[in-house]
Amino acid sequence: MKHVIAVAHGTDSPDGRATIDAIRESLAQQLEAEDAGAFQVHEAYVDVQEPSLDAVAAKFSEEDEVIMVPLLLSTGYHTQVDMKKAADASPARDVRIARALGPSAQLAKLQRTRLEEAGWDGYGQIVMAAAGSSRADGRQAVELQSEIFSTLLSQHAPHGFVASIDPKIADVVEEHSAEFVSTYLMGRGFFQGLLHKLDGAGKGLIVAEPLVIPGDEDSASVVASVAKERVLEADASYRICSH
Repeated sequence: MKHVIAVAHGTDSPDGRATIDAIRESLAQQLEAEDAGAFQVHEAYVDVQEPSLDAVAAKFSEEDEVIMVPLLLSTGYHTQVDMKKAADASPARDVRIARALGPSAQLAKLQRTRLEEAGWDGYGQIVMAAAGSSRADGRQAVELQSEIFSTLLSQHAPHGFVASIDPKIADVVEEHSAEFVSTYLMGRGFFQGLLHKLDGAGKGLIVAEPLVIPGDEDSASVVASVAKERVLEADASYRICSH
């Protein structure tokens, strides 16, 4: 059996926690359907919540096969530093780190669904809001997601960051006279709350819901299916390299 650590950021938001729980549970179900008895999914966080990734990674034995899959939309500090540190410290000799969930066309389709639910009918300027990263590779991943999303919409959807990183979402909204914000966030929480504080939010500016909201099993399943692809990809690449 392979041990899959589903690594989320962690949040104080009850809705955000419910979102991650739903994604993780759907991931476990999808992996079981893919190969019964082959995978066991474990819960872990890099911040705010317990159990911590370090603690979970430390509990395995040398013989265990472990795959860490980030329930994170972009590569960045958590994938490149926190997860690698936990992998290096784990007693397990075989620890692989899967790719982050984004960029992804499946996630872009989910973004579009949220926009349409918010009232977008194909007209109106859209901007895309992401959390932000201190790392260049994380910012590049968001830029690529913006390009994928724009192609899907057949309309340019420039991106901005909620964190204090350029381009800031407030500046992008103003520059493009945006009418809709596509929320490229996993679930409700601190950053989603900041988007609702943007000038004009709830009036001339409509902020769409994040990718997954509590009670929406379909959206959780979409994100989980991307995570499953990342797990199987990491597993396959190891088997190829080991032969």
